[in-house]
Amino acid sequence: MTRRVLIVDDDHDLAEGLAELLSMHGHKVEIAGNGKEAVDIYDRTDFDIVFMDVRMPVMSGVDSFFAIRRLRPTAKIVMMTGFQEPTVARTLDAGALGLLYKPFRVDAMLTYINKVT
Repeated sequence: MTRRVLIVDDDHDLAEGLAELLSMHGHKVEIAGNGKEAVDIYDRTDFDIVFMDVRMPVMSGVDSFFAIRRLRPTAKIVMMTGFQEPTVARTLDAGALGLLYKPFRVDAMLTYINKVT
């Protein structure tokens, strides 16, 4: 089943690579380069799932998680990080689907995508 996916990461090459891989699996993917851009895109487009980096300029992934959840309380968001992030626990407590530690395999993303209904 095709899903609408938003990838939010300030590492443009990583985001592009993930988007290409997910597109090859039949998903429609958009990219945001920071948390504010993600909130703006999410406000005008409905996504089945969001993969959100934690550390980004302009607005952190944690802040954008909560901003998106204010727009749509049922938003499905998976956090991503390459660091031990104590602040990410707040998102997990508030209903984030999970946390992916970089580097990860695209199969891990597909597992989350396949779980959303």
